[in-house]
Amino acid sequence: MRAGAQAPLGRMLGNALAILLTIWIALVVALPIVWLVLTSFKSGPDIVSQQPVFVFTPTLENYLAIAQGGGAPIIGAMINSIVVSLVSTIISVMLAAMAAYSLARLRPPGHQFLGLAIFGARMLPPVALVIPLFLAANWIGQLDTRLSLIVPYIALSIPLGTWMLQGFFLDLPKELEEAALVDGAGHLQAFLRVILPLAGPGLAAVSIFSFSLSWNDLVLALPLTSDRAITLPVIASRIRTDEGILWGQLGAITTIIMLPMLIFTFIVQRWLIRGLTAGAVKG
Repeated sequence: MRAGAQAPLGRMLGNALAILLTIWIALVVALPIVWLVLTSFKSGPDIVSQQPVFVFTPTLENYLAIAQGGGAPIIGAMINSIVVSLVSTIISVMLAAMAAYSLARLRPPGHQFLGLAIFGARMLPPVALVIPLFLAANWIGQLDTRLSLIVPYIALSIPLGTWMLQGFFLDLPKELEEAALVDGAGHLQAFLRVILPLAGPGLAAVSIFSFSLSWNDLVLALPLTSDRAITLPVIASRIRTDEGILWGQLGAITTIIMLPMLIFTFIVQRWLIRGLTAGAVKG
């Protein structure tokens, strides 16, 4: 009886510790975000006040200052960020999927070396590409254009996407493609109609990484853009005066940057979960 009574007690303690650990991790992750959002609704005196972080009078002055001080640049930067991120994400995911399928299924000569070369290209730090990209964009007359950002983001997203999707394609049974080939479909048709729909979770994960890379980037966007093609992170880097950083406005613009990323991740995550559930049902 004692041993039987101790087992449920041990499980209860283990569950309680797991819950406390989960809450602690959630707080560590969420508190900086909450602090940032709260800062965007604080006035200057409230930001430097010694009162608790939750004690302040909410105001929209930081958002109004951003809109009034540069409404057109903010709107233009938002449009640039959306266009650049969506276009680079769509193209990079498509190219990464085709490259991963070729390496996983078609096995071209030297596929192992090709796989290492593609993934090794991602090891190069983006900051090392700033000067070559700046000179190339200036030489072809594409400096301060969306194209000058889209092309590098695609190139940086393809290696990681190829490496991730290759694992998904290798896990899929070959019998699916063989059945499609027997029915008269070519490799391209089998890829588009059979393999690609089953790789939904992988495509969703790669989309999140690719979109995050282009949406949050400042290393390439800052030197390659100056006016027409500036993105939201570039706007955030300019929230300063001679007296220092405007923390309220910085919190506001950062909150604006976070919202589309959270929405995109939420949408793709739901699709990822549906893909996993559909695969489990089919299995």
